[in-house]
Amino acid sequence: MLMRRIVAAALIASGDALNVVGMSRRAAFAKAAALIPLVPLAAFAELKQASDADVYERADEGKLNAARVVERAKAGKLVDGSSATCDELIDILAIDRRALQFETDKLDSLPDDSPQRQTVAKAQKALEAQIKKLKDLEKTKSCPGLKQKSDEGVYRRADENRLGWARVIERAKTGKLVDGSSATCSELEKIIRVDKEAIRYELDKLEAMPNDPEQKNIVADAEKAIEAQIVKLNAKRREKNCFTYLD
Repeated sequence: MLMRRIVAAALIASGDALNVVGMSRRAAFAKAAALIPLVPLAAFAELKQASDADVYERADEGKLNAARVVERAKAGKLVDGSSATCDELIDILAIDRRALQFETDKLDSLPDDSPQRQTVAKAQKALEAQIKKLKDLEKTKSCPGLKQKSDEGVYRRADENRLGWARVIERAKTGKLVDGSSATCSELEKIIRVDKEAIRYELDKLEAMPNDPEQKNIVADAEKAIEAQIVKLNAKRREKNCFTYLD
């Protein structure tokens, strides 16, 4: 991250950007130039635009937000992604999907004659293209892909706060519980919370069911699978250095 900051500083050390407080343009340029020999040449290829460094830093700190993404989409300054790590790409994709959903909902709510429609539609298309681009980058970087296709839908619903315990139970019965490897910390937290709701429902169901051994075994197996899933997802949270532990 320090290297990215130095490179970003070098990238913006031109034109009016060199007029820093208390320093002449020439002095500022000389100071920036003095840093260049200390930075490997390959590092200058790391950032396509100076603003990318800030995006990667916020991704590392878990501070990305959809409002910033929308503004960058409108300004044509969406992050390039080439220098992102796999974990950063996961987080950036998650927030981009949230921003896309926001713009899609906004477009649906605007009247046909609204002067904002063109701007919102343009941002929506930019975000759609960005998500495709970042997914391609994940493949190029050999980032861990989805273990099963259905996981993407789970992550998307987590981002949109639309997870439901009924789906969890059905996935548990079919052995299709989400893997979690490609989830962000926020997504993992939401998935664990809804998994706990599913367990409570299954335990209540076991208690209320008539004495049907076959059906009771199905429900009990699903409940055990979800319990094991929570243990697994908490382990993923530790691997990703998520800030809280959900037991």
